[in-house]
Amino acid sequence: MAIEDIPGTAEYLTNAAHLLRLTAPGTSAHLMSHRNQLLYEHKASQTDIQQQRACGGCGNIHIPPINWKTIKHEPGKSLQKPTRAFAMSSRLGLSVPNSKPSVTTESYRLLRCDRCKRETKIALGPPGHAVRLKAKMPAKVKKPVAPEALKPTANATSKKRAKNRKAGLQALLSGQQKQASNPLSLANFMK
Repeated sequence: MAIEDIPGTAEYLTNAAHLLRLTAPGTSAHLMSHRNQLLYEHKASQTDIQQQRACGGCGNIHIPPINWKTIKHEPGKSLQKPTRAFAMSSRLGLSVPNSKPSVTTESYRLLRCDRCKRETKIALGPPGHAVRLKAKMPAKVKKPVAPEALKPTANATSKKRAKNRKAGLQALLSGQQKQASNPLSLANFMK
């Protein structure tokens, strides 16, 4: 198989597996495991999102909220509960060997496959810093100073009003003349 065909083939196998997930889950898992094997043979790495979608062992497609468990683990501490001796010594103020204050926590997502019981650990990076964007004040734009247009005087506005009135009266008069030029009406044809 040519290297150029691998992304198309992997996408086809992924789409086919997702379509068959409910009707034929065994076939769907087989297609996804074949896709994973194809990517492994050609040394194509999968992103964390692609690893979360399907099991790396059997190819079973994961349903996100059901199969996921997010765990935060501090490297200096164990995941088990502290023993009774440890609790007593810490209450009495005795020094406990290997007790280093841990500043960073490592959080990861643990995916457990329902079909083959395989667990996949995906490291989650530290959360990004909160960034607060400051609202930008609108920049004050100075308008270029243009010479102000001359304001019409009272005499000029009265002339404009007179012209508009005259034009309106002429339009009304021409409309009446058109009606008078046609003396025929329906009554003339009724005789």
